[in-house]
Amino acid sequence: MADLRIVRHIKDGAEHWNTWRDNTDLTEIDLQKVDLSSLKLRGINLSETNLSRANFSRTDLTQANLSRAVLQETVFVNANLQGANLSRALIHQVNFNQANLQDVNLTNTDLRSLELRGINLGAANLSGADLRGVNLSGGIFKNIDFSGANLSGANLQNADFGGANLSNANLSNAKMSRVKMRGALLTRANLWGASLDFADISMAGCLMANFSETILNKAILNKANLGGAIFSGAQMVGAELCNAFLSDASLSMANLTKANLSEADLSYAYLFRAILSNSICIETKFRNAEMQEVDLSMAFLKKANFAIANLQRTYFGGADLSEAVLIGANLTQANLTNANLTNIVTESTIWTDVNLQGAIGFAP
Repeated sequence: MADLRIVRHIKDGAEHWNTWRDNTDLTEIDLQKVDLSSLKLRGINLSETNLSRANFSRTDLTQANLSRAVLQETVFVNANLQGANLSRALIHQVNFNQANLQDVNLTNTDLRSLELRGINLGAANLSGADLRGVNLSGGIFKNIDFSGANLSGANLQNADFGGANLSNANLSNAKMSRVKMRGALLTRANLWGASLDFADISMAGCLMANFSETILNKAILNKANLGGAIFSGAQMVGAELCNAFLSDASLSMANLTKANLSEADLSYAYLFRAILSNSICIETKFRNAEMQEVDLSMAFLKKANFAIANLQRTYFGGADLSEAVLIGANLTQANLTNANLTNIVTESTIWTDVNLQGAIGFAP
């Protein structure tokens, strides 16, 4: 229970309290169950203090320091915590109803018990925060820093993370259908096994991100930077990847049936046994790509660039390769039955044991 003599120091204002605190043994400060409602405590230092069940309703805590504080069942109803520091605070069953949490610092804080939906966090810092399994569905988290945060298994469906920083974040097995991440930063983020159906990840920075085994059906990744990203075994049926940068990306065993990769750059990408049947790849760059045993049946590959690509045993049945560039490509044992090869560009192309039955527009 709080010592009323200590409480009086707080009620004398933040400046007085901070000075008194600097000369006091912190082990003597206990503010459990204290009523500090409706006070002006801007810039107060309450770090490493036990504030369990304390009442800060309608209190001004702008720029306050509550780092490493114990906040169990603490009440902040209608409080102003703008710019406050709550890093590494112990937060459990805290009531932030109608509180202002804009620009708050929640770095490395366990937030699993906190209801963040409907809270205006402004440009808050949640880097390194523990958000495993939390429900953030439908929330708005634009431009917030989640770098290094753990969101594994979280429900992020229909949430808006536009412009947010999720670099190095753990999003494995997260539910992210229809999530908005337009322009977000996902460098080296781990999205293994996440569900991203209909997600908007357009113009996002996803260098070296891990999308292995993810579900990205009908997702929008237009103009995204996916250089070096891993999509092994990903389901990307009907996905939009126009003008996306996928150089050095790994898409082995990925399913891109009916995907649109027009003008995307897949130079040096690894696509072993990927499925791109019925895909649209107008002017797509596959230079130096590893594409052994890829399924490109019925794909629209007009003006696609396969220069120096490894296309051994790749299946082009019924594909439209008109005006495609095949300079230096290796087509050993490739199947081009019924393909349209009109005006293709070839030089030093390897045609060993190629099946050209029914192909039109070219004879090697």
